[in-house]
Amino acid sequence: MGNETTLDELAEWEGLYRIRNYVVGSMTILKVGGKEVTTGSTPVYLDELSGEKFRFVTKVLLPENKEILLGLRFTISGKTMDFKAYIKGVRINEKKKRYTYLVGLVMQDDKEIMNVITFMNKIQLANKQKKLRTLTRTAIDVE
Repeated sequence: MGNETTLDELAEWEGLYRIRNYVVGSMTILKVGGKEVTTGSTPVYLDELSGEKFRFVTKVLLPENKEILLGLRFTISGKTMDFKAYIKGVRINEKKKRYTYLVGLVMQDDKEIMNVITFMNKIQLANKQKKLRTLTRTAIDVE
């Protein structure tokens, strides 16, 4: 019974905009259980997004049942864009040692909301025009 997925959980993973290739960024852990921490960064491979959520693949398995605040960073047109997010779900591929995370974005003010909208619009437009590689670092597979 432990591995069953409810319809509500499945719905969380739906309705995201799919990107043709991965957009490569980085992830750090900002807080665990409300306490600030300092960690290094690891690559993330963004493949779906919306105005509220990102879905990405990484080779790092984060501990379950922890209140973790993530820092996500992407470079678009030479500009660094930072986001804060919390984990909504994870799908594990043990064979490939890849972990797909669904994260909810933290937006506390209009500036953060506009940052997400700008990022999403630039990614969607470049993806549609097949010019994503000229805008940001992309990958066909998780390295």
